[in-house]
Amino acid sequence: MISSDLMHLEAHPDRLDRNQVQLALALADEAMLQSLLVDCSPAIALPHQIGQLRVAIGPPPDSEQLDHIDAVIEYEHLWCLPSEGAPSETEFSSKEYQSLTRCQSELKTLGWRVSLSQAIALLQHGGFQEDQIQRILQLPWEGWHRSWWDTLEARGTLGLPFQRWFRTRCYGDGTYTLQYHDHYSQDAPPCFRGIWQQVPLMITHRGGQFGETLTGLRKARHTLETDRCLLLADNLTDLEAEAYMRQGISLYSPQQSSLTEQSLCQRCDRTQCPMSDRRDAPVVNCKAYVSHP
Repeated sequence: MISSDLMHLEAHPDRLDRNQVQLALALADEAMLQSLLVDCSPAIALPHQIGQLRVAIGPPPDSEQLDHIDAVIEYEHLWCLPSEGAPSETEFSSKEYQSLTRCQSELKTLGWRVSLSQAIALLQHGGFQEDQIQRILQLPWEGWHRSWWDTLEARGTLGLPFQRWFRTRCYGDGTYTLQYHDHYSQDAPPCFRGIWQQVPLMITHRGGQFGETLTGLRKARHTLETDRCLLLADNLTDLEAEAYMRQGISLYSPQQSSLTEQSLCQRCDRTQCPMSDRRDAPVVNCKAYVSHP
């Protein structure tokens, strides 16, 4: 979807069609949205730092003087995730191992009187496997489920592990309350799994005014209280590209391979169509398109 639209734009190398790019972004799946954040220069996030993704086309609602913003990408920046097992003795000495859980957080509520399906969804979102979820939901009133978690530093490297204790309250009406507290070395995990971040996105083209574009992105960054923003640009000079990046702007070219791997027809489930699975299909819009589930 997004790939086909952007491939179509290559026939107009001197100007990006704003409407077509916005349409491509609206149709993009999570993998393609992730590529915008990962494959830009400099990268906004690493693949393993990104959880859920969504995109809103157009300027943010209730925001003044941001009409120049073409979309806002929101992504869940992961700060911790379940470990595959407990820390090994080869990584930490006995004293260091004990210090990993010397501090304890207050009790936090993940879900209050939620349905069974909601409780399962919350635990799945946290990264728990099916057998772990069943154990957590079937805990006795005074029982706790302990699990080790890894932390991710801002640059994506692994930090110190910590231990998370879960308890469950099941009520007669079939609802559940899920609560946990963390045992950690020094710095408490800032969230259950991740923190949602906003990335304003602007589309520009050759001949666009550097100062106006930069001012617009700065306004968006200030309004959304974020330190990241993304510029989709074609045919920037080396001097322009370096200037944008030095000002904290990440750049992405629509001609990058990660957005041109599949045509619209390759992504369609209508196998009876003669264009089905054709990479070179010229289709940029189709009323019979059937998306993958």
